[in-house]
Amino acid sequence: MEKMKNKIKETFLDKNLYIFSMITILFFGVFCIMQYAPDTYSVFATNLTDIVSHFFSCGRIVTGAALYIVRGLLRIGNYGTYLLSYGFAILCTIISLYKLNKLVNQEIKNNVISILISTLIIINPFSIELFVYIEKGIMVLSVLLCVLAVEQIKKFFEGNKKSILLALVLMIVANCCYQGTVGLFVAISLLYIIKYSKNIKEFIKNNIIVALTYGIPAILNFILVRFLFTYERVAGQIILSESIIKILQGTKRMLVNTYDLLPKYVFILVIAILLGIIIYQALKRKVASKKKILEILGAFYIIAGTLFATIAPQILQDTNSIWFVARSSYPMAAIIGLLTMYIFMKTEIHVKMKNAIIVILVAFLLLQFVSFMSFAIDHYVGNYMDKTVTLEINRLISEYEEETGKQITEISIYHDKSIQYSYPELKASGDMNIKAYSADWCVPKIIQLYTGRNLITIENDEKLKNEFLQKNWDVFDEEQIVFQDNILHICLY
Repeated sequence: MEKMKNKIKETFLDKNLYIFSMITILFFGVFCIMQYAPDTYSVFATNLTDIVSHFFSCGRIVTGAALYIVRGLLRIGNYGTYLLSYGFAILCTIISLYKLNKLVNQEIKNNVISILISTLIIINPFSIELFVYIEKGIMVLSVLLCVLAVEQIKKFFEGNKKSILLALVLMIVANCCYQGTVGLFVAISLLYIIKYSKNIKEFIKNNIIVALTYGIPAILNFILVRFLFTYERVAGQIILSESIIKILQGTKRMLVNTYDLLPKYVFILVIAILLGIIIYQALKRKVASKKKILEILGAFYIIAGTLFATIAPQILQDTNSIWFVARSSYPMAAIIGLLTMYIFMKTEIHVKMKNAIIVILVAFLLLQFVSFMSFAIDHYVGNYMDKTVTLEINRLISEYEEETGKQITEISIYHDKSIQYSYPELKASGDMNIKAYSADWCVPKIIQLYTGRNLITIENDEKLKNEFLQKNWDVFDEEQIVFQDNILHICLY
């Protein structure tokens, strides 16, 4: 008991805890104000049993259970649910940074470098999308569980054989939180595979151990989804040739365009610079050529392993459901921090080189911060515009009901010639910052949330459908709304 008290006291007296708290608030404090993704409207406006069943069907058991406890048992409302999830996400991010930094500090004694590496791995360029969904707390919990699992796999490599069981348990829970982040466990573990592999036999054995620790929980989660629930992403058809093409295209968008979260080529340029430093450092060392080659190959092994861990979940989905976005590519975005850690683990870095690396990393983080703020501001602007459109639709419905005495109970949703998925001039990336009025399934939910109207979706009127397809609006217009008895016909633009 006394040991635990001293441990807690030591943690709260550690300045790094407060440094990471400030870094986390700096990057994600903007989301303390309630915000909505299209999925959020669905979570808040859908029957609790149905939405919990949806999360279960995705294999996200922890998310479904947490939602049931918060909204079903504790009866916490929308705003309270958001604050709980946001607060938990912030807490998990801080703990993830702090715990990872403890691991990094064991390898790199420079505290500035260690803090930069931990930040680049956890708060990487794709981490922002984890914070835009209502289940953000559980999504970031999966990141923390991966870090804790890495801690256990390190202990295993050091001789504590029982720790592998805890690593497996942690990864099973992580998969039941969110599958898109679990590749982070593999990505960080690659560094320890290199460190603790003294020969080829050990290298192969350690790779198998990490692969099984990652793969067994992933397969269990897949089986859970495939056979206990029905989920379309693992129940459709897999066309191998088309899947490969989509994965290659998605990989290019991820590495070159970074889903427009960073300027084009910046991410891959920084990777190239770090690779160049690794090659330079290896070649100038006065060691055997074989060791130099292995050191260089180690960097490519980390990149290849991280990339595979990132795209592996996509392979399990049916071809039509393969969808590369920031949140599901989270592990790959950690590669900047991982390569930096590899550089400082392998060689003694000259002061000038060390300072140059620090400048590059700080500049990268500043660029990332500016991008995060830009996307966050546009996110709130988009939320406001969605709400404004909804209230305008409600005004038109109310006027119609007053004039005719009829009540609108049904809705039919159409598209114009070229639908926009985000508002003009607002930054969007994948599913992030898209309009609520770009997704058919979201429209009844946002109307229900803001107006209390529970409208039943019905089939289109063919004549109206053809008429709307001839139009091409750029802004909301009353002509997009047509009333017919108890039906609201609405055209998305």
